[in-house]
Amino acid sequence: MEESKSKNRLTIFKYNAILSILFFLSSTFYMGVRTTNYNFSDYTISGLAHFLDKDNLYIFNSLFFVKSFLDLSFAYYVFKFYNLRLKTLPAMVLLVAILSFGLLGFFSVNQFPLIHLIIFIITFFSWISSQYTLAKLTNDENFVHFSKLLILAETIFGNIFLFFNYFNAISETIYCLMIFLWLTIFIGRYLK
Repeated sequence: MEESKSKNRLTIFKYNAILSILFFLSSTFYMGVRTTNYNFSDYTISGLAHFLDKDNLYIFNSLFFVKSFLDLSFAYYVFKFYNLRLKTLPAMVLLVAILSFGLLGFFSVNQFPLIHLIIFIITFFSWISSQYTLAKLTNDENFVHFSKLLILAETIFGNIFLFFNYFNAISETIYCLMIFLWLTIFIGRYLK
């Protein structure tokens, strides 16, 4: 009975990665709409920091931390579900992706542009590595193949926007929605 209660409490964490994306995108969208001179097609989500006063900048930066904490609870669920140790590749790359995203809030683009860019690159590559390693845990070759195709699409998409210098909040939102799609399938089919 006690084990069942514990499992039910843990199950709540399963959906936190999906909730974190919805929370982050809706919160940043709300802040972007309310911010004078900010335009989603001209600036990245992180670029919103340039237009915020000190109080709103604090709130904005905390959104990165909140998303990371939600994602950490999801990671905890995945670790328990697949009996992963911290020393395993899937666990390490997932943690790097989550923690590096949280650091984006600490090293804002308007104060630390180079550090912010480095953290962004680390987050990108650790996340796509995480998608692949987690897909392999499912032992479903169809999902692994789908994950490879999605990773390829994410990489091509990112490089095209980078090459044409068209990185903005819209392209970042599309990228987040691709992650959302992958997470929805992963959670819905493989974390039962």
